[in-house]
Formats: sequence, C-alpha cells, structure tokens
Amino acid sequence: MLFSLSLIFLVGLSAAFITGRLGLLRIIGMLVTGVVTGPFVLDISCKKLLNQSSEENNR
Repeated sequence: MLFSLSLIFLVGLSAAFITGRLGLLRIIGMLVTGVVTGPFVLDISCKKLLNQSSEENNR
C-alpha cells in the first residue's frame, strides 16, 4: 500500500509540474493522474487502499 501511495504522489507531482509548464492549472495534472492510476484505467492503485477509502464513506 505504501508503494501505491508513493507512486501516485510522485506521478501526481510530476504531472502537476508538466501541466504548470504548459500553462495549465497544476490540479489538472493531479486529477489526470488520479484517473489514470485508478481502477478504471491502469488499475495501479492498491486494492486495500481502495477498500479503505470506500469504507470510510459509508460511515
């Protein structure tokens, strides 16, 4: 789970830097990273992380 979080964090910061250099908002790079690494595109994120985030929303 730590590897998955660190990967998402580092890729998100890199994408934010790239979109900032292109003149776009940095949050766009972070959002794209979340979509791409999420369960519907590349499914890189850890299943344990996804299950934990959905359980907290149900409380």
